[in-house]
Amino acid sequence: MLRSLLLLPPLILAALGCGNEPPPDAEQARASVEVGIPAGDDGLHFEALLQGGTLRLQTFGQGGTHVLLGVRTIGLGTRAFVATTLRNLETDAEVTAPAPVRPQLFICENGVCDLVPLLVMTAGLTETGAERDGVLVEVRVDAHNDAGVEEHGTREAVLSTEDL
Repeated sequence: MLRSLLLLPPLILAALGCGNEPPPDAEQARASVEVGIPAGDDGLHFEALLQGGTLRLQTFGQGGTHVLLGVRTIGLGTRAFVATTLRNLETDAEVTAPAPVRPQLFICENGVCDLVPLLVMTAGLTETGAERDGVLVEVRVDAHNDAGVEEHGTREAVLSTEDL
C-alpha cells in the first residue's frame, strides 16, 4: 500500500506532463513554411501566394528575369537557410536558388517569421523565345535552421509578363 502511494505523485506529474521533455520531433511538428509574395506599399510585407496565384516576372533593368517571393516560417527561429526551386509544370525545367552558406535573418513577431523579399532568378525556366506569360510553375521553398529543424512549402502559380 505504501509503495502504491509513493508512486502516485510521479504518475500524477506524468499525467499532467510535468517534468517531461517534449519528444525530440515536437519542434519539427510545429515547424511550417509558407510560400508568399511581397506586399504592402514598400514591398516588405508577406502575403500568402494563393494556389494558382500570379508571379510577376521582373527585370529590374538588367535584362535577366526574376520573381520576388516571400517566405513565412514558424518554428525555425529568427535565422534559417532558405533554398527555392521553380519548376515549369509544362516542361519540367527547373531553376534552383540554393541556400546561402550563412543563415538568412527573418523579421519575427509572435513566433511568425518572414523573409521578404527573396529574389529568385528565372533564366532557364522556359526556352529562349518561348512565351512566358501564363506558364504554370511550382514554387518549392526548403528551409532549415542550425538546430536541424527542416520544413518545406510548395505552391503552384502562373507566371505573368505584365511588368516586363
